[in-house]
Amino acid sequence: MQQIRRFIGVIFVLTLAVLLSGGVLYVAGQALALIFGRGDWLEFFNEAIKTPMCVAASVCAIAGFLLSYKRPQKQSRTPQEATTR
Repeated sequence: MQQIRRFIGVIFVLTLAVLLSGGVLYVAGQALALIFGRGDWLEFFNEAIKTPMCVAASVCAIAGFLLSYKRPQKQSRTPQEATTR
Protein backbone atom coordinates (compact mmCIF):
# COMPACT_ATOMS: atom_id res chain seq x y z
CA MET A 1 0.00 0.00 0.00
CA GLN A 2 2.90 2.30 0.76
CA GLN A 3 4.33 1.75 -2.74
CA ILE A 4 1.06 2.82 -4.34
CA ARG A 5 0.99 5.98 -2.24
CA ARG A 6 4.61 6.74 -3.15
CA PHE A 7 3.83 6.19 -6.87
CA ILE A 8 0.83 8.52 -6.69
CA GLY A 9 3.02 11.08 -4.92
CA VAL A 10 5.60 10.93 -7.72
CA ILE A 11 2.84 11.33 -10.33
CA PHE A 12 1.51 14.33 -8.38
CA VAL A 13 4.89 16.05 -8.20
CA LEU A 14 5.74 15.41 -11.85
CA THR A 15 2.41 16.61 -13.19
CA LEU A 16 2.52 19.62 -10.89
CA ALA A 17 5.95 20.53 -12.28
CA VAL A 18 4.68 20.13 -15.85
CA LEU A 19 1.60 22.17 -15.05
CA LEU A 20 3.52 25.03 -13.41
CA SER A 21 6.25 25.22 -16.04
CA GLY A 22 3.65 25.00 -18.81
CA GLY A 23 1.66 27.77 -17.19
CA VAL A 24 4.68 30.05 -16.97
CA LEU A 25 5.60 29.30 -20.58
CA TYR A 26 2.02 29.82 -21.73
CA VAL A 27 1.58 33.18 -19.99
CA ALA A 28 5.02 34.43 -21.03
CA GLY A 29 4.43 33.38 -24.61
CA GLN A 30 1.03 35.03 -24.71
CA ALA A 31 2.48 38.23 -23.26
CA LEU A 32 5.31 38.30 -25.79
CA ALA A 33 2.86 37.64 -28.62
CA LEU A 34 0.74 40.58 -27.49
CA ILE A 35 3.75 42.87 -27.13
CA PHE A 36 5.06 42.04 -30.61
CA GLY A 37 1.61 41.86 -32.18
CA ARG A 38 2.04 38.31 -33.45
CA GLY A 39 -1.31 36.56 -33.80
CA ASP A 40 0.30 33.38 -35.08
CA TRP A 41 2.21 33.07 -31.81
CA LEU A 42 -1.05 33.35 -29.89
CA GLU A 43 -2.49 30.48 -31.93
CA PHE A 44 0.67 28.43 -31.49
CA PHE A 45 0.70 28.73 -27.71
CA ASN A 46 -3.03 28.05 -27.56
CA GLU A 47 -2.72 24.88 -29.64
CA ALA A 48 0.66 23.50 -28.56
CA ILE A 49 0.78 24.20 -24.83
CA LYS A 50 -2.78 24.53 -23.62
CA THR A 51 -3.91 20.91 -24.19
CA PRO A 52 -0.95 19.17 -22.46
CA MET A 53 -1.24 21.67 -19.62
CA CYS A 54 -4.92 20.84 -19.14
CA VAL A 55 -4.18 17.10 -19.18
CA ALA A 56 -1.41 17.58 -16.60
CA ALA A 57 -3.78 19.63 -14.44
CA SER A 58 -6.40 16.89 -14.56
CA VAL A 59 -3.94 14.13 -13.66
CA CYS A 60 -2.46 16.31 -10.90
CA ALA A 61 -5.92 16.97 -9.46
CA ILE A 62 -6.81 13.26 -9.42
CA ALA A 63 -3.47 12.36 -7.82
CA GLY A 64 -3.92 15.10 -5.21
CA PHE A 65 -7.40 13.81 -4.46
CA LEU A 66 -6.09 10.29 -3.97
CA LEU A 67 -3.31 11.58 -1.72
CA SER A 68 -5.85 13.38 0.45
CA TYR A 69 -7.01 10.11 1.93
CA LYS A 70 -5.45 9.51 5.29
CA ARG A 71 -3.01 6.71 5.82
CA PRO A 72 -4.44 3.85 7.83
CA GLN A 73 -3.11 4.17 11.32
CA LYS A 74 -1.62 1.15 12.96
CA GLN A 75 -3.57 0.08 15.98
CA SER A 76 -1.38 -0.36 18.99
CA ARG A 77 -2.41 -3.40 20.94
CA THR A 78 -1.54 -3.40 24.56
CA PRO A 79 -1.93 -6.61 26.45
CA GLN A 80 -4.57 -6.40 29.07
CA GLU A 81 -3.25 -7.04 32.49
CA ALA A 82 -5.00 -9.76 34.38
CA THR A 83 -5.82 -8.90 37.91
CA THR A 84 -5.44 -11.76 40.33
CA ARG A 85 -6.31 -11.65 43.97
